[in-house]
Amino acid sequence: MSRTAPLPLLAVLAAGTLSACGTTDPRIPQAPSTTATRQASFPLTIQRTGGIAGFRDTVSIDADGHVLAATKQGQVSCDLDRASLAVLNEAALQVHDTDQPTAPPSNQSDSMAVVFGAGTGLLSVNDARVARAEPVVTQLLADLTGPAANRKLCT
Repeated sequence: MSRTAPLPLLAVLAAGTLSACGTTDPRIPQAPSTTATRQASFPLTIQRTGGIAGFRDTVSIDADGHVLAATKQGQVSCDLDRASLAVLNEAALQVHDTDQPTAPPSNQSDSMAVVFGAGTGLLSVNDARVARAEPVVTQLLADLTGPAANRKLCT
């Protein structure tokens, strides 16, 4: 006695196998990376002083993106978007506790200084180590000193 499957059963199995080839398999989520993003020393800080307008802004940014700022317009609280927070975190990893910004030339009465800090270190925002964060810092300061309806990064 032969041990072969009946012909109709083979036809059904073959048809099922062939029809599965034409379907799209569902996307399987990728496992998260095992390497965690390095975290800077929070809170991050931004200070803007000087200029013709007499700026005196101080900004504190928590690890969760919450921003608390003191400006000439008063105290401001908002939440920074994740992409901007990631840029600032990456820049902050380049700031060492012993870093201090160089002072602007004393012959400029209307000079403005913007410094970015993590931990106890501070760098001028245009320092090459943190220059990538300068556009985010500039827009964040504009958000914090302008109308809430016009904010782009911190809502």
